[in-house]
Amino acid sequence: MTSTQRISALLSLAIMWSVLTIANGFSIPNTAITTTKASNNNTPLLLLRNHQNNKQSTAFTSRSTSSSCSIILRLSASDNNINNSNTDNNDESTKNNNKKKGDSIRSTTGIRPSLHPTEINCIAEALMLRSTNNPSIEIDVSNTSEPLQVAITAGGIAMNAIDKRNSDKDDTSEKFTMEESQVVSGRVVGVVMRMRELEELLVRRVGGVGWVKKYGEEESFGVLKAECSSEDESDTEELEKKLREVIKINPLFRMNRAECLLCLFLDTVERPKLELLGEGVVGGSEVDFIDADRLEVLRTAIDGED
Repeated sequence: MTSTQRISALLSLAIMWSVLTIANGFSIPNTAITTTKASNNNTPLLLLRNHQNNKQSTAFTSRSTSSSCSIILRLSASDNNINNSNTDNNDESTKNNNKKKGDSIRSTTGIRPSLHPTEINCIAEALMLRSTNNPSIEIDVSNTSEPLQVAITAGGIAMNAIDKRNSDKDDTSEKFTMEESQVVSGRVVGVVMRMRELEELLVRRVGGVGWVKKYGEEESFGVLKAECSSEDESDTEELEKKLREVIKINPLFRMNRAECLLCLFLDTVERPKLELLGEGVVGGSEVDFIDADRLEVLRTAIDGED
């Protein structure tokens, strides 16, 4: 089985997990993430358990194995420089050698590339697709009776991003492992299937902090000022239209919103459950992609929240 085929199979399992999680009344519990261990190894699994009548929810399983987080490559750049010292190299060859040297040095540290940029780009793409308001694109659970199609769309976004990223990397250590691909796909599907809930939470928290309104910083969170101030339900349709337009034409706004939605997912869904179980995922669940001021706002619970 090729690498692409393995990733495709993995993403298919992630899709089925998310779909079955919301099968009963589209209810998505905040404790949707659990972990398990295979009988013969420590490989993380996406375990699908479909009990009679589909009454038992499915679990997204992922365990971080410390030994798999470090891939050490031999430093070969020095040898390449020595072998090439007696020949004339063109500019392109020199650039390639420098790139290999940098990648090799970083790989010896055991620090893996962050998963978050890929996840954020996928969520931003999902927001963009939703903003087109194209009925043929199933990307919004609240506007469809077919959550399976939403999950398939979200899974496709993640699959394409993973395949593209891995195909662009010549150094094997820079490519996503199967475990990392599992985490990325699970988060993307998880956020998309909870998109409306996470957006409501985002608006409440941003609108509940005084300095954001005072200095007009709503858009740095990917939120419209009107979203925080609108209390008239009759304005909902007009607000949705305006939001779609801004998301389509303003990539920074779109990216800010995607970052904040991922942050809320990690803080309110993924990490609490993993901490309860004493488990973890590759790369961890820490939010290290948002500045301190915005992070403080996103972590400020408003009265009435659980």
